[in-house]
Amino acid sequence: MSDFLGIARDPNSIPMISLICNGIGVLGFMIYMTNYTMVTFQRIDSRGLLFFSLNTMAATFVLISLTQNFNLASALIQIVWICLGTIAIKKRWSMRDTDPLNPQLDRAFGAVQRQNGAI
Repeated sequence: MSDFLGIARDPNSIPMISLICNGIGVLGFMIYMTNYTMVTFQRIDSRGLLFFSLNTMAATFVLISLTQNFNLASALIQIVWICLGTIAIKKRWSMRDTDPLNPQLDRAFGAVQRQNGAI
C-alpha cells in the first residue's frame, strides 16, 4: 500500500506509457458514457451503426488501458464488447448493402425512424 501512495504523491515516478494508457482508458470511459447518454435522450438509436461503433471504440480504448493495470474480469468484458460490436457493425453494413432504400436502416450513422414501442 505504501508503494501505491508513494506513486500517487510523486507523479514523476509514473512511467509515461502508463499515463498515456490511462488517458486512453479515460477517453474510452467518456465515449461509453456519451454513447449511453445519447441513447437515453434518444439522440441515437441503440440498434444503429453509430451506437455499436462508439461502443466498440470505447471497449478498445479501455482494453488498451488494461495493458498497464491489468484486471482479468474487466479485460474479458471489453473483449466480449469488442466481439459483439464487431459482429453488429458487420451485420449493419451488410444490411445497408442488401437494401439501401429500407427506411428502417440508419442513414449516415444517424438514428432510425422509431417503430411503435421503440426507444
